[in-house]
Amino acid sequence: MNTAGEGKIKILPDFLSNKIAAGEVVDRPSSIVKELVENSIDAAATELTIIVKEGGKSLVQVVDNGEGMPESDAILSFERHSTSKISKVEDLHRIKTLGFRGEALASIASVSMIELKTRAQGNPEGTFLKLEGGVVKALEKTAWQQGTSVSVKNLFFNTPARRKFLKTDNAEYRHVLTVVNRFLLSYPEIAMAFYRGQQPIFRYSGQSPDERIVSLFGDSYRENIIPVDFKFSGIHVTGFVGNTDLFRAARGGQYLFLNRRFIVNKSLNYAVSLAYGTMLPRGNFPFYVLNLTLNPEEVDVNVHPSKIEVRFEDERLVFRSVLNGVKEALNSAGVVPVLRAPEAPIETFESPAGPSASGSRHPDFNQNDLHFPFEFRQTRRDIQPENLPAEPAAVSPEGRTPESEPENGGGAAGRSQVNRQLYKASRGERVTVWQLHNKYIFSQIKSGLIIIDQHLAHERILFERAMENLNKRPPTSQQLLFPRTVELSAEDFEILKEIQYYLSQLGFIVKDFGGRTVVIEAVPTDVRGDEETILRQIIDDYKNLNEQDIREKVAAAFACKSAIKAGDPLTRDGMIALIDGLFATKNPYFCPHGRPVIVTIPLEELDKRFLRL
Repeated sequence: MNTAGEGKIKILPDFLSNKIAAGEVVDRPSSIVKELVENSIDAAATELTIIVKEGGKSLVQVVDNGEGMPESDAILSFERHSTSKISKVEDLHRIKTLGFRGEALASIASVSMIELKTRAQGNPEGTFLKLEGGVVKALEKTAWQQGTSVSVKNLFFNTPARRKFLKTDNAEYRHVLTVVNRFLLSYPEIAMAFYRGQQPIFRYSGQSPDERIVSLFGDSYRENIIPVDFKFSGIHVTGFVGNTDLFRAARGGQYLFLNRRFIVNKSLNYAVSLAYGTMLPRGNFPFYVLNLTLNPEEVDVNVHPSKIEVRFEDERLVFRSVLNGVKEALNSAGVVPVLRAPEAPIETFESPAGPSASGSRHPDFNQNDLHFPFEFRQTRRDIQPENLPAEPAAVSPEGRTPESEPENGGGAAGRSQVNRQLYKASRGERVTVWQLHNKYIFSQIKSGLIIIDQHLAHERILFERAMENLNKRPPTSQQLLFPRTVELSAEDFEILKEIQYYLSQLGFIVKDFGGRTVVIEAVPTDVRGDEETILRQIIDDYKNLNEQDIREKVAAAFACKSAIKAGDPLTRDGMIALIDGLFATKNPYFCPHGRPVIVTIPLEELDKRFLRL
């Protein structure tokens, strides 16, 4: 208990304040990789080696051939707010280095065990420094080449509460790989080698920017990237954008740099998408690697601890520069928007009696007009009735099958049976179904009108079938007449290895073909379309689905990318088969991602709209 006059406020000791600071700077192993690589680049390194073990939890090591440090600087570098980058307030407004706060090494050291070896040019010997929890345990001379090696071991060994929030080794490894890829793209002239334990993942010599992109993402990018070089009002936009062949249905191929520092900016991402105009389908994302060069005094990088968010002095000017730069590149390459043909024009009907007295024109409806004589075309994407259950399962209004209803209180089971009979009675001998804009299926039911999203309905069917295959059924595959070879990025290749077993359970047969190339030999019978595109989209979706069972993630990604799409015409039999298959699922009302599949419009609502009630 405080005595009179004794204050409560105290100055925190260094070890505690460093741990608090570490919470802002270091949240996972990839943060350590980012800070160490930035230090190496600031030290003018031209060669880097990065090694991680257990996703970086047990080891992150970065070795460079940069300037190195004398012993005095090596010791001082682990003190908080020690930096060689700035010395006065004005320096904050013209930062040209990646690091400048002097917090990173002190924060990392406070929650890990560190071994540092370094030698500056002209020094006959190097320095070895060992720290545990920020406390120096050893300092001695050592033989070492010019440059620096920093090994960070046992991350969060002294803060177990934080260590338990780390993800699996594979998940943390992917985060590390994402960070490394950004540096590879931003500094293509730097040679980089990357190891996962003893296993070499890649080794790149210094390259031109376009060659580095091809090395990372595959040879197919060589002919599909367009150079950008645009100057406007002191802003220089350089890099590459992808043509329409590189559009993806998931984010992940968008890399934006400011003075070679990776940043996230939704406004500038939108500027790039806007430049593509009608070429970019809704729900698709372009590929781009762009760097903005502008005066450091016109941007504030000291907004967020990770420096990933920045504030521009004139964001509108930057927005216009990116928009016009990408537009100019696309136009120069002859990539022009493809305008879609309009839907069939709406006919204007005129009454045989001529215009009404008021002069307005009204459509002349007759009984035949209500039969909706649409033409349903057979396509290779059509759902065949024999492939889906012919009889819908009984589904209660709550979306439960009879098996899930409670035994006691027969009312629930009774309602389910009544619901089944109502559905069958609504169908009658000839089901009335029609397709709207090749996107929605309309059908009459006894209580009114039911509207079904054809893509989401097929997605629900394929998802439950995929989960059944993953849980017990042997997979069924169709062999490809011509197997497809696919070259993946390092990140996508690692994800494929992680989910390959589950893909095989679905019916994919994908084999290693050397390097980061795989060959697709067979696909599930449900797959219709480009096998390579579907495989890539499954990988993309897997990256973006969070906190979900790995089997559900793979099944959901597979179902989404293999299902029929909005815009696919269906035959009448195909629509009926789709409806039957949907109502045979356990939860026909929502897709695996939670979007509604079915909308019902009661007859009473229609009567109200037409003032019948």
